Amino acid sequence: MILDGPFELDPSRRYSVDLMSFRVDMCIRRISVGLFAYFGPYVVQISALFLGRWHEEEVSLIKPGVNFLTMESISMLPPKCDGVVLVAWGEPYVWGKDSVTWEELKESDYHGMKLVLNQYEELTE
Repeated sequence: MILDGPFELDPSRRYSVDLMSFRVDMCIRRISVGLFAYFGPYVVQISALFLGRWHEEEVSLIKPGVNFLTMESISMLPPKCDGVVLVAWGEPYVWGKDSVTWEELKESDYHGMKLVLNQYEELTE
């Protein structure tokens, strides 16, 4: 399920992700959420995590200086990146409800994302 995006980028530029977080109700469990970049027909995962039983309302995938998936200090987007998208997958469970659809989850329990990109030029010799 696409939670947010896609957000188009200028493929002639290079980008790194300085910050990426999203807000979701704390009662949501058993889903994974990830930031993906696409370039042409290809898609790559930049960062992701699993929302288990206990999590904060604002969940960070990337903070300045650390990508919580790769533990790298810089989260580069691939060259010629056309855009990014926030995707969720799994079997969503909302505490206190028998079942929930992805559409219901996105409508009532997802509250947006914060994405900060750094644009730069590569040095050529």
